[in-house]
Amino acid sequence: MQPAMHADKRKTVFISGSAYEYGRFGDNGKTFIRELSKTLLKHGFQIISGFGAGVGNYVVEGALYEIYLSGRHKMTDQLRVFPFPIRTEMLDTIQTGYRDDMISLAGTAIFLFGNKLEDICVRDADGMEKEFEIARSKNALLIPVGASGYMSERLWKEMVERFDDYFEDRKKYELYERLGNPDAHPEQLIDAILQIAQTASLPS
Repeated sequence: MQPAMHADKRKTVFISGSAYEYGRFGDNGKTFIRELSKTLLKHGFQIISGFGAGVGNYVVEGALYEIYLSGRHKMTDQLRVFPFPIRTEMLDTIQTGYRDDMISLAGTAIFLFGNKLEDICVRDADGMEKEFEIARSKNALLIPVGASGYMSERLWKEMVERFDDYFEDRKKYELYERLGNPDAHPEQLIDAILQIAQTASLPS
């Protein structure tokens, strides 16, 4: 179960995701990512992104749209981007430390899609699973969007099936069930994500 965390840190959201393809979303997956970012900022959250392929650029687009058109915030107050370093022979060591430092800044972690092209096949992104475990070790609120498919769906199933290992009660169970509904419209998924994140960020 996740121990209590200061409400202010819960308002900082790490968005984990990569997408060579968007599955059932098609090109609407890009719009979904943009709208999620805009909605989070509108409701007072800050975003951290590792700039995963096919996801990070749309996180940034949505965030910049909200920041500059609303005129309410400075970019540095609302959005922090941590692109992964180029490949080196120390890749695993660098990535582990880099992910740890980046994720430790956030109190909430959202997981989207999670696939990559490898050996001419689309495969689940194992990096997302690593980020999930790091976020869990940091006591972050974990929000895998199962309806987006791929690794995020696997992580969502793990959480729903073992919900009592992650939470002290089942108040959010129905919201988490919604996150895996393949027929849910993007705005319904964003609403469920927001409700989960907002409840966790309220002062106790």
